[in-house]
Amino acid sequence: MGDSTSFNEEINNLFLENNLILTFSSVESLSLIDKEKYTELIDFLKERCKVFVNCNDIEDFLKDSFNKEIPLGVEKEKIEIKMEEETETEIKRSINGKRIPAKENEAQIKFTKNIKLENVSEGAIEDFVKLFNDRYAKMKKMFRERPSTRDFMPIGEALRGKKSEEVSVVGMVTEKNESKKGNLILTVEDDTGRIKVFFSGSKELDEKVKFIMLDEIIWIKGALGEGIIFGKEFEFPDLPVSREVSRSEVDLCSVHISDIHVGSNAFLEKSFLKFIKWLNLRMGSPAQRELASRVKYLVIAGDLVDGVGTYPNQEKDLEILDIYDQYERLYELLSMVPDWIRIIMSPGNHDATRSGEPQLPVEKQYAEKLYELPNVDMVPNPCFFEMHGVKTVVYHGTSVYDFVEGIAGIGHDKPIPAMKEMLRKRHLAPVYGGKTPISPEEKDYLLIDNHPDIFHTGHIHVNGYGNYRGTSMINSGGWQAQTDYQKMRNIMPTPGRVPIFDLKTHKLSIMGFCNDGGVV
Repeated sequence: MGDSTSFNEEINNLFLENNLILTFSSVESLSLIDKEKYTELIDFLKERCKVFVNCNDIEDFLKDSFNKEIPLGVEKEKIEIKMEEETETEIKRSINGKRIPAKENEAQIKFTKNIKLENVSEGAIEDFVKLFNDRYAKMKKMFRERPSTRDFMPIGEALRGKKSEEVSVVGMVTEKNESKKGNLILTVEDDTGRIKVFFSGSKELDEKVKFIMLDEIIWIKGALGEGIIFGKEFEFPDLPVSREVSRSEVDLCSVHISDIHVGSNAFLEKSFLKFIKWLNLRMGSPAQRELASRVKYLVIAGDLVDGVGTYPNQEKDLEILDIYDQYERLYELLSMVPDWIRIIMSPGNHDATRSGEPQLPVEKQYAEKLYELPNVDMVPNPCFFEMHGVKTVVYHGTSVYDFVEGIAGIGHDKPIPAMKEMLRKRHLAPVYGGKTPISPEEKDYLLIDNHPDIFHTGHIHVNGYGNYRGTSMINSGGWQAQTDYQKMRNIMPTPGRVPIFDLKTHKLSIMGFCNDGGVV
């Protein structure tokens, strides 16, 4: 049989290939079984939906209890207990006895500006007025704080100025048209009046104005005409050109995923289980396991499940038809994540909550067990928070399609250009009445009024990474194979590619779990 080390490695690889994880005790118990029976044992374990294999499972096999049915929920609870009791020695062995920083350090998480159930409005007309007034007041403050844009006047005052006088105003874009010659004509307004703005100038200006969208707030400078400003320049609220980013003092990481779509027949569960194995330090090279040992936070940007009735005839695409069962299966999967990892879970347009943004957390009645997990935070969409002092915005990303429609050159399959525009406009979904349903609240919870270090989105199932003025932009792809919708639009998803963000150095690593991908 050879030495025990090579024997254990050979067994380990065989079971890993079949998405099964051996505990230390189960490896010892396997000596009771002939190697010729391993295939039969693997089939036995798979039929019982096993992931973590312990000595009791081997005993069950030896007792020939093949036909005994064990409810999946009970099985997962058993797995969780065994992980707590047996895995510490195995984990330490798997990373050569080195410490686990994520286990040694308590989570330091601070939630800041987020919608709560008690803040939800009734959706009356006056609530829309309050929403836009709040947006304008906060954006105006941003422009006041910037030296280059701080001097502006109310639109009502500008209208009373002299012809050819140079004026600057801050207003919301309510209309956007083109002249016969292709020049941009805007209507902007504030709480004192409205005025038209005509842009005609350099090629640089003509190119820049293409990025202006309806309902956003901009600063404009130009010469006054009869009820019109001949625009010479304009600015978005934007992030500061240079700033100090926030860093963790401890060498820890956050992992960013989205669009799991549990319940879909295209959900790549085997790949997701590999990801969970890696989080448990039971998969990958020594360097990859060392990286996993520093994962303190798992951030999920929506579409946790595939949902029910999200689009016509969805039932033909579902493996799990009941939405309660979809969240039950998600619980079973996430309960396998090590308890030292804090899970921040935000909803998306497929989840069981209101569709209007800002979305409330997934309703508790659908996901009671997820709410009971001690290491899980069920949060709204978007969510603003800090992880070990690192300022983070997680947003599902539904508004990407408004940016695709509103700005030439931004595509469905390239998330970073749209994310950059959100940061420049300091707003996640500026367009009202577009493809993104907006709920009128007294405050604008979609406004980016801080300077985030991490900006994380999902929704389009295509990974993307970038940095804009100190903000690391991450779109986390998903865990669903290519759908018919994506095939029609020639969108190639990038499932199972997981971004890992170093909270101390801001270095980004990528691991692939759908193929043999490693750290990039």
